[in-house]
Amino acid sequence: MPKLLSLILFAHTYPVDGIVVAVDPQARTMLVSHRPIAHYMPAMMMPFRVADTADLAALHPGARIRFDLAVSKSVSVARNIRKTGDPDTAIAPPPEKLPIGAPLPAFQLTGQDGRVLRSADLLGKPVAIDFIYTRCPLPDVCPRLSANFAILQRRFGDRVTLLSITVDPDFDTPAVLAGYARRWSAGASWHFLTGNVAPVAGALGELYWADEGSIGHNSITSIFDRNGRLAAAIDGANYRADQLVNLISRQLESHP
Repeated sequence: MPKLLSLILFAHTYPVDGIVVAVDPQARTMLVSHRPIAHYMPAMMMPFRVADTADLAALHPGARIRFDLAVSKSVSVARNIRKTGDPDTAIAPPPEKLPIGAPLPAFQLTGQDGRVLRSADLLGKPVAIDFIYTRCPLPDVCPRLSANFAILQRRFGDRVTLLSITVDPDFDTPAVLAGYARRWSAGASWHFLTGNVAPVAGALGELYWADEGSIGHNSITSIFDRNGRLAAAIDGANYRADQLVNLISRQLESHP
C-alpha cells in the first residue's frame, strides 16, 4: 500500500494495547477494544484500518495484541501488529443483524433540537442511519461517516431522512449534538439522536456498549426504503460516498 503509507509518513504514532473483537479482511479493518492511548484517546472500542492485510490472518476475536497507530490529518493506520502472548479473552458474538426486508425497529429517541423522534414518523421517505459520537478522535471513522451524510444532504435535500445516532449518549446530550450538527451544516432532514440507543443499535447490528472509558462502535450504515423496510447495510466507514448515493438513488427511483 505505497500510497497509504506515504500519507502517514509524517503522522503521529501511538502504541496501542487491546483485544480483538472482530476482523474484516475485505474492509482491511480490525475492531479492537483498547486501553487508553497516552496523549491521544481514552479506552474504547474502535475499528482500525491495517497497513498490511496479511496481519489480519493471524488474528481472531479475543486475541490480545499490540500495534502502532499512525495518525495523520486525514487517515489512521494500524501497523506492526503482534500478539502479546497473554491468554485470549472470551468475546461474545456480535448481535444478529436485521435481514434485508425486515421492518425498521421501533424506537423513540431525542434529536439535537430536543424533540422526540419515533420510528413511526419516518415512513414515506428513504432513511439512512449511521452511528457516530462527537468525541470520536479518528479522522476516518465518525468524521468520515458524517462527511458522507453531508454529501447525501447536499445531493438529495429533504427527499431523504438522515439519522446519526450517538453511541455515547451519556455525553452526547441534545445540546452537544446541536453543536455537532452545526459543524456539518445539518438541515431539517438530518437528525442527530440520543437517548436509549442500545435497542436500535443492537437491532441494526451495531456492536455497542457504553461504560466508563469504553465505547462500542463498529460503524454500521443502514438504508431503509419508503415503507420502512431494510434495503441495504454497509459495514465500516471506508465505503465510498458514491456507493451510498447510488443506494439512495435506487430507493428514490423505486415505486412506493
